[in-house]
Amino acid sequence: MEPQTRYTYLEHRPDKRTQELFIRGTGVRTSTIWYDRYISRMTPQQIAQNRDLPVVAVLEALAYCQDQWEVICAEKDAERAWLDAQGFFAEDSSARR
Repeated sequence: MEPQTRYTYLEHRPDKRTQELFIRGTGVRTSTIWYDRYISRMTPQQIAQNRDLPVVAVLEALAYCQDQWEVICAEKDAERAWLDAQGFFAEDSSARR
């Protein structure tokens, strides 16, 4: 079993059904920070300024995503499958429950 890493700026949210961590005191998932960095192509400094976060919190979130990528992707895949089963992606919006 791997030793558990201590994070300064990240926390588990027991009110959410996910293993993914959030930026402490916010509703921002670490994967959102990853998305900002690699999909929106923002620098860590831009993300920090845009989301009113310390740059070190952004860097910690990015490092966490790199370390836990398989877990994050598995949860996202499961969430998408559940939404698909609920008809969320159906062309006809009346298929939604």
